[in-house]
Amino acid sequence: MAIKNNLIKTETFKEQFLVPSYYKNFSCKGTQCRNTCCSGWKVTIPMNEYFTLHGLSCNKSLREKIDRAFRPLHNPSPERYAEITHNHKGNCPLLLDNGYCELHAKCTEEVLPSVCRYYPRGPKFDYAFESSCTNSCEKTLELLFEEEVPISFEKKELTFKLNKTSNSVSNDDRALYHTLRETCFRILSDRTHKLTDRIMMIGKLLSQLDKDKSLPITSIDFSIPLFEININQSLIALINASEWFIENSPSISLLCMEAKQYYSIGELESQYKLALSHFESAFPTHEIMFEKMLVNSLFFRQFPFQDFSANFYEEFISLCGMYAFTRYLSLPIMFGKHQLESFIDLMSKAYRVISHTRFERTILALLKSEEIREYDSLGVFIQL
Repeated sequence: MAIKNNLIKTETFKEQFLVPSYYKNFSCKGTQCRNTCCSGWKVTIPMNEYFTLHGLSCNKSLREKIDRAFRPLHNPSPERYAEITHNHKGNCPLLLDNGYCELHAKCTEEVLPSVCRYYPRGPKFDYAFESSCTNSCEKTLELLFEEEVPISFEKKELTFKLNKTSNSVSNDDRALYHTLRETCFRILSDRTHKLTDRIMMIGKLLSQLDKDKSLPITSIDFSIPLFEININQSLIALINASEWFIENSPSISLLCMEAKQYYSIGELESQYKLALSHFESAFPTHEIMFEKMLVNSLFFRQFPFQDFSANFYEEFISLCGMYAFTRYLSLPIMFGKHQLESFIDLMSKAYRVISHTRFERTILALLKSEEIREYDSLGVFIQL
């Protein structure tokens, strides 16, 4: 499944991209954004864009800000050569007080690094021409939650100027990609089953295809056993896993500490039931919200053809971890809160890590360390 990267070069793509239905309605909130994408991120840019910026013709004041804004990494690569540094406020030095970008304002959009120019869009062009917006953007979540209908997909002509790696994808892998993705999203959007059962159905699909990629999907038995509920066991595993993020992920360490603190003030299952009762009352369509976030995130990340795992089943383990982790954060942190904005702010912060770091690899390792890897143990684990 992994793609070998050989060469970086800039290309312009004008193609019919498959996009989620909300995509056409996206527009940046600009100064109305509560959590600017310039704040608190470890964002990297490729080598060619770094040297383009440092060769830019501009006034002395802007030149000094560009020099401060982008710093080469200690171990750079052509794809990840420099990172955006932050000032004492935690913002990019090029962020103006009015919320706009000084580089954009003075030199036009064309000179922006691609990550700044296209965020929160994530164009893909290896297995298929696809683009979506990441859940780490609050506007994306607002669009997802505007209506309750499942996410649908459509073709839209888009143009992107991007660094394209020289990739080799076989026709067989490309065909499997299309078939498998369509099946995964159809299963996840089928509300005749509860969401945790749909996730476990994905596990059955992926484990069978690991054994035989030519297996007809129609021959797979998608029946799901009745899993026991062991809230204490699931929460202990998630609390243990969250310790890693507290120590290693500044973006969500405070959120993980807040969730841990909530569960430390009483008996685990009692605290959980109290938080769940409030959450269900405040957000009666919460299962639909989690469904749409999952579908959108998996589409954005090219699930299950990411390059962190040895097989499809490991991507399923990470999917279970992602779902359980967002539930683990949501219930205690939203306790006593009723505003949808508060939930959107929480999830956009969580997805900064889920969508833009090696979260899948990390949560996979953490769950394995907790002996949560077999199908039945995962079925128990996600009953939150």
